[in-house]
Amino acid sequence: MEIKLNPQELEQAKGNPNVMAQMLVTKAILTEMSQRPFTPEEVAQLDIMKKNLEIEFFLNILAQKDVKIEDHEILKVYQDNAEALKDKNMVEIFPQLRQALFNQKLGEAKVKVINGFIEQYKLNDSLKEYAPPVQAPATAPSEAPVPPTPEIQ
Repeated sequence: MEIKLNPQELEQAKGNPNVMAQMLVTKAILTEMSQRPFTPEEVAQLDIMKKNLEIEFFLNILAQKDVKIEDHEILKVYQDNAEALKDKNMVEIFPQLRQALFNQKLGEAKVKVINGFIEQYKLNDSLKEYAPPVQAPATAPSEAPVPPTPEIQ
């Protein structure tokens, strides 16, 4: 069986051979997948993975709107890491620093979104119905308790 790209796919690739190669590989994988059914256990695992991907996608949508990266923030990261980055080209490293800073801020924003859900739905109160509060050992350092993040599957 020969795998080919259709005219729409060729247009999407815009002549980029890397994109075309990726499309061809994807088509080959999908062809193989269609010829091998998943076991019930694999279907269950796939369902969990799909749900987790949907959750991650949803959290990213909510969190991204609050993430802003300013040039001065990137410059500060560059300056704070000047020794480690001294041999790097500034023009090349800035997009990488921007992405790293974005990812960091996105993670922080997702925690805020999750904490908002914990408060909105009073999940800590619900948790108390199912599990008694855990007593910290006497030798543990004194820290403010962190509300548990529910594991949703």
